[in-house]
Amino acid sequence: MTENKGRLGVVVVAAGRSSRMGGVDKQIATLGGETVISHSLKVFEMLDEVTSIVLVMSVENLDAGKAAVVAGEYSKVIGVVAGGERRQDSVKIGLDILSEQSGGPPEFVAVHDGARPFIDPEIIERGMATAQKIGAAVAAVPIKDTIKIAPHRIVTETPDRSGMWAVQTPQIFRFDVLRTAHEMTSEDVTDDASLVEKVGGMVAVFDGSNDNIKITTPEDLELAATIYSRRQVDEALLESGAVPVAGSRFGIGFDGHRLTEGGPLRLGGVDIEFDQHLDGHSDGDVLFHSIASAILGAAGLGDLGGRFPSTDKRYSGFDSSRFVAESARLALDAGWLVSHVDATIIAQYPRLSTVVPRMAVQIGSIDGLGDTSINIKVTSTDHVGAIGAGEGIAAQAVATLVPARK
Repeated sequence: MTENKGRLGVVVVAAGRSSRMGGVDKQIATLGGETVISHSLKVFEMLDEVTSIVLVMSVENLDAGKAAVVAGEYSKVIGVVAGGERRQDSVKIGLDILSEQSGGPPEFVAVHDGARPFIDPEIIERGMATAQKIGAAVAAVPIKDTIKIAPHRIVTETPDRSGMWAVQTPQIFRFDVLRTAHEMTSEDVTDDASLVEKVGGMVAVFDGSNDNIKITTPEDLELAATIYSRRQVDEALLESGAVPVAGSRFGIGFDGHRLTEGGPLRLGGVDIEFDQHLDGHSDGDVLFHSIASAILGAAGLGDLGGRFPSTDKRYSGFDSSRFVAESARLALDAGWLVSHVDATIIAQYPRLSTVVPRMAVQIGSIDGLGDTSINIKVTSTDHVGAIGAGEGIAAQAVATLVPARK
């Protein structure tokens, strides 16, 4: 997309009330150790064609939005502002800020829901190509299910779904097209393309992605965690040069413990100089626990608590590397070899990046993982929640298993 360099402004809309989230704020909920909004901000930040980003938050979440921008070092964000009463009012606020920036408004603008964390550069590239031709373009996927029109729950019509699309974001427009549409009508709409349609503008559809979900309910957040984990596996395989083997299986593991007084901190088999340690029946090593759990899950062998219950005195003060070794052995007995482990440590304190290489060595030395590729990452929650307050540490792992050769 080099021909589009510096032509695109972005309004990320995250001012919703999360009324269907059961008390969880979807915009600042944690996904893979980062806020949901950070995932899309990160993608826009990395694109050459993006010149400026405006993040529109609710008044209650302004500080959290600003903290996410600082933590992610998103230099293209020119404003974190409070939204309006309606979604379209929030978008209009973002457009105004893009207009007032030095150098004037961009040629194109992308409007994106902050609750859609799984956009990628390819989606934006398709959108830009379509918007250049038509002036207004929306990401969408074909409707798969049969649609019923049922006022008062009584079916009155079953329309032909062959030409129907489920609309997503980003929606990309020539800036003047969207700005004019906002100025010409104030009718309530559910997306910006509808404003353009109401004033007689033409809108085209480009291919979105089935991964590009909008988090609206707690179940959506669970699905997002699954999509995130699968994408992490795919990225780790690409980075390591590994090629998925036919019949590969993946497992996800998670564990977290509170921190308690007295060091050292044992994590990834490494004793780290720190004035607290992880409280647990064994040695509390959440990284090893998440890896063992992921291996067991991929092999279909239940969970860590079922295999090594905390009620069993044999595991009091236990070296958690043995949980990993035993899980790998059980997987092998079931016909599976551990091919790759990708893990994320979620900790506000202490800083762990310099210790990660030692952890990778420790994991690679465990029986059953000698030929396994290892990837470890460290993140924080930007001071959100118990982990952000330094009360505990968690870890998430994805294990890739391949069939053992007979």
